[in-house]
Amino acid sequence: MKAKVGKNVNILLRVLIMALSLWFVYDQLVHQRSLSAVWNQFIEIRIDSRHNNLMWVVLLLIPVNLALEAFKWKTLIDKLERVSFDRAFTAVLSGISVSMIMPNRVGDYLGRVFILQKESHIKGILVTLIGSLSQLLTTFIAGSIALAFSLHLFFDFDLTVNAGLSFGFLALVFSILTFALLLYFNVSLLKYMAAGIFPKRKEKIHGYIDVFSLYTRPELLKVLLLSMCRFVVFSAQYYLLLLITGFTIGYPEAIMLISLTYLFLAIIPTIALTELSVRGSVAIYIFGLYFTNDVFWNNSGATAVFAASSVLWILNLVVPALLGIIFVYRLRFFRKEDLGG
Repeated sequence: MKAKVGKNVNILLRVLIMALSLWFVYDQLVHQRSLSAVWNQFIEIRIDSRHNNLMWVVLLLIPVNLALEAFKWKTLIDKLERVSFDRAFTAVLSGISVSMIMPNRVGDYLGRVFILQKESHIKGILVTLIGSLSQLLTTFIAGSIALAFSLHLFFDFDLTVNAGLSFGFLALVFSILTFALLLYFNVSLLKYMAAGIFPKRKEKIHGYIDVFSLYTRPELLKVLLLSMCRFVVFSAQYYLLLLITGFTIGYPEAIMLISLTYLFLAIIPTIALTELSVRGSVAIYIFGLYFTNDVFWNNSGATAVFAASSVLWILNLVVPALLGIIFVYRLRFFRKEDLGG
């Protein structure tokens, strides 16, 4: 009886997730028209057909980005349960679909771990968290370096005169970054921190938090390098889309501003449903600080940046989410052993 109920609940949750994800796309395309409006705007401002080759590169980098994330997750999850690359790849797609309807991409964890056939879902979530931390750490590394070269954009004082203040601020930023790196490469410390936070439940959670001790530093470095590769890929997509929209900018400048944009986005809590407007607004703010007195910026620069940022979001999130809906049927929210059967 329990097994039958569990099967029915699995089916119900799958259908619910698929329906909500499809509703999101329908709402954005048909009702609010925000996605279609952005895409139409992007098509209109493209300069000429010479950029078609660049657009093909952007499109080809989508599966590269997803494959890197799938390989990273497989590298981590294999310590718990061996999964094939194609299963890891579909898990990533499913996670993106589920994340569309939950705050701060929380659904990304759930959409992935429910493909596990035997291992604990809770352990799977904790392992997936390590991968997310590596990606977040990559964003902070790139963002901190970019910030070191762009303090003048955010502060109304002469950095040469106020050298002490600027040095102090940078020292604080890099101290936080150093602490984050030390924590990441000593991720097993999270096991003791969790035990200290929940002393009364220490024995109960011990079996779960042990996963933080599974990884060696070389393995964690490999995961971090994969995260850095992903950052290079979607930053390159961003840069190419800027060129396609006619935004004239050098690669070093673009990477600095893109890194700052991702840094700001990383610290702003969002729901994927509203992320399109947030992402575009943050990009315009960062680029606007740098190009505020530029004639091109005043005429059409902001439009180009918003279009590039939004199209990147559509290609790397909405398109994979639609594909992920196909694989949601693989998710098993309740298994026989979970129901005692």
